[in-house]
Amino acid sequence: MITIKKAVINTFLTKIFVSLIGLVIVVLISKKLGAEAKGVLSLFVLCISFTQMICDYGSSSALINLSYKYENKNLWGSSIIWVFCVCVLCFLIFFIQSFPFMALVPLTALLLSFTNINNLLLMGNRQVVKRNINLILQPLLLLIFFCLLYFKFSYNTSAYIYAFILASGFTALISFYFIKPFLKSNEPFNFEKSILKIGFWAQNGHLVQFLNYRANFFVIIYFLGEANLGVYSNAIVIAEALWIFGHSLGQIQHIQILNSDNVQFHKKITLKFIGINALFTVTSLIILLAIPAIFWEWLFSKQFSAIHQLLLALSPGIIVFSFSNIFNHYFHASNSFKLIVMVNLVGLIVGIVSSIILIPTHGLIGACWAWNAGLSASSIIYLIFFLRK
Repeated sequence: MITIKKAVINTFLTKIFVSLIGLVIVVLISKKLGAEAKGVLSLFVLCISFTQMICDYGSSSALINLSYKYENKNLWGSSIIWVFCVCVLCFLIFFIQSFPFMALVPLTALLLSFTNINNLLLMGNRQVVKRNINLILQPLLLLIFFCLLYFKFSYNTSAYIYAFILASGFTALISFYFIKPFLKSNEPFNFEKSILKIGFWAQNGHLVQFLNYRANFFVIIYFLGEANLGVYSNAIVIAEALWIFGHSLGQIQHIQILNSDNVQFHKKITLKFIGINALFTVTSLIILLAIPAIFWEWLFSKQFSAIHQLLLALSPGIIVFSFSNIFNHYFHASNSFKLIVMVNLVGLIVGIVSSIILIPTHGLIGACWAWNAGLSASSIIYLIFFLRK
């Protein structure tokens, strides 16, 4: 077990490393496969993420809270049963789809959900380093397998998809090795219904928040096509990289709140982390926007020349999220799951309505404005409830 200060530093450095690997992968795909292929792969990953979201109704971040109260073996086994059933059902749905590789979505989601369950229980047991190792392994192995399949065996778009599955499988095995000692118990296994009862509200919030970030992907591909989705998804990947520090702070904030009964301490640390996160985010954003447009064109390819303009349009949402992210962790650790669902639902409705209005008329810039609108709506409501509480 490590101290809170070391945990923050370790988690932050982990996320930096993971983001750098992710950026290398994005660059390789963009340069070697082009914007249209990037759009197809973004849609593939989006479908995996959506399937995972359904899986997470039985394996949500509520597992961290529950690990303080219930047997880890029961929580782990109950979550695995739920995830397996969801993925089997999703396989029957995706199998009949004509979109390439859709039949592989449930398998990949199963492997990722298995790792996610192990990571959540590791966090609940304060095994931050082991959990961070798992976070690093997934993208690192993905990069290695992608390069091997693309450059050695001349796979094209399928290189990324097969590499994704292989990386997910190896990471799942290693994460199980880490969590296995915490699953030992002489008690007989009992299905823990609380993972569904509490996880239902926790995951509703995550699902709605996920749609808040990604719903406009479907609007973009409908009105603007796969190539434009590829360009926009790259801009979003870069923008979300600025949230690394905030996510790291939020996770440590979450653990500190769970380990304290002092309500004033909960509020104090939340305000402190908001200030630190906002300062870091704004500073990083200024540096990012100082990078000239020609750099992004060189990094990805000429098809991605609009990246700088899109990042400028996404700036308000990037800053706003530095506040709402910390608020979200505060309410999550306080078990205010219904409030989180309501807040994110408002943001989702604002985002979708804005996307339908703005994307057909303003293209990718309109998508950025709609993204900002959804995040801003959520953040304002979070602030109101935090001040009232």
